[in-house]
Amino acid sequence: MKICVVGLGNIGFNLFAYLDQKFSGEVIGVDVNESRVKELRRQGYRVTTDYRALTGIDIWLMAPSTGNQGQNLFSALEHMIICPGALISIESTLPPGTMVRIREFLEKRGFKLGTDIFLIHVPHRVMFGVDKTVCDTPRVMGAFTKECLKKGREFYSPLVPQLVEVSDVRVAELSKVVENVKRYVDVAFAQEIYGFCVSNGMSYEELRMAVNSKNNVELLTTDWGIGGECLPKDMNFLRTVCPSALLEGAELADQGYRDRILKQVGISKEVWLRGISYKTGVKDLKHSRGVDLVRALEAAGNTVKVEDPLFSADELSEAGFNPINQQTVDSQNNEEDTARVILDRHKALEIKMWEKEQYDG
Repeated sequence: MKICVVGLGNIGFNLFAYLDQKFSGEVIGVDVNESRVKELRRQGYRVTTDYRALTGIDIWLMAPSTGNQGQNLFSALEHMIICPGALISIESTLPPGTMVRIREFLEKRGFKLGTDIFLIHVPHRVMFGVDKTVCDTPRVMGAFTKECLKKGREFYSPLVPQLVEVSDVRVAELSKVVENVKRYVDVAFAQEIYGFCVSNGMSYEELRMAVNSKNNVELLTTDWGIGGECLPKDMNFLRTVCPSALLEGAELADQGYRDRILKQVGISKEVWLRGISYKTGVKDLKHSRGVDLVRALEAAGNTVKVEDPLFSADELSEAGFNPINQQTVDSQNNEEDTARVILDRHKALEIKMWEKEQYDG
């Protein structure tokens, strides 16, 4: 059995690495990013940028970033040498309606689904920092034919703890988008309530403890705003096909929350910002609202220094930030008082002013 993983970003590589252990010698990865492929080759992985080298593939697992209209996915399909009998699993999160477009694309190339090739949609699910692999959690699967579902079942059932089959591929397609948008709305709600607590001198942590004592309710923690790649992207996917005052309100609420963090600091201050990764526990700066906040604060005339337990001072410097370290703390203790503000990612609306020898970083 020859397996190819298309797209070697965070999700695709996680899938590739897992399958490479599970099916040693049978898995190859492909990505258009030459530097990414060179890096993975240096680590000993079997990967390529050349689709022409991918012949006789039995199972295509597609996990590229889709783009706003699925363009990256269709670009990959254009280059793939698809053999009769192959299983094509779309793992990328899709704009609703994309699976129909993929079916039409394949049919125009002369393939009949369920006979010549087998097309399924199994949207990936993974919570980095919690799950080790994209196969650690139940997965949803949808297809256009029963034959395609059967083929998908044979491959995925041994790999995942539970395979949830749905009769309408549009349900599988929509399920992942709705999951992420539900999370978006929950976070936006938490931010609103947190802001209310701060304005009225109440403890948000105590409120969370009280609310979350009911086992079917979860009031979330807050951060610098709703970041990452998936939640904002999938909100856009859903709002495109499902206009909603609720969804629009969630986006406006998040923007208002981020504006409030920035406004409370003002201008011409020294700001120490604690926590800059895109989310707690995940060492990644891409799509980080913390990074956005640093740049916005700097644009407003502030001097910003940062720290994060996941990054060394040297790593932060290499990424273009001014790091906080013990030398920084000691030098501040020896200087005259100035307007210094400390911001913590989970208490972003509760700024603390610097006091000599009081920093608990």
